[in-house]
Amino acid sequence: MNILIKAKMYFPLLIVILAVGLLSACGNPSPAATPPTEEPSAPPAVTPPAEQPSEPSEATTTPDRVDVVYFHRPLRCVTCLCFEERIRHVVKTYFQDEVDSGKLTLEVLNLGDKENAAIVNKYSAFGPQLFINTVRGGTDHIKNIEEIWSWNCRSDKEGFDQAVKNLIEQSLEEVQ
Repeated sequence: MNILIKAKMYFPLLIVILAVGLLSACGNPSPAATPPTEEPSAPPAVTPPAEQPSEPSEATTTPDRVDVVYFHRPLRCVTCLCFEERIRHVVKTYFQDEVDSGKLTLEVLNLGDKENAAIVNKYSAFGPQLFINTVRGGTDHIKNIEEIWSWNCRSDKEGFDQAVKNLIEQSLEEVQ
């Protein structure tokens, strides 16, 4: 009888610990074991992996463009879902002409899908992340937009949208 009382007493505590762990797993943009590869204040342009330059014919025919790439984990929290919803909204609302002309692309990719392994590697993605890749002359200039976590997607959708819109506009100016 004493064990049953103790089990009933600790069960709510166990549920709370599991819930907090689940909620915080998606809210942390980077795992503690993986240090960031770029400086948060001014992420440098990243050149493509060594295997890409081996295709010179593709590099010379690749048009200048901006690739907006959002990666997410297989299990998603409401903030991660908000990121995707708002990024799609901004692209569709403000940049449909650029998408139609090929000057802008949008990809939303699941990190857990094996078919995405090459692009996950290319961007060094490890969690829910937004990247803006300005492709000029066949060369990738990848920016990891770490600030996405401070833009309050759920509580300030207009501010979040404006921040994403500004980034895309600046990147499109670079390929004009």
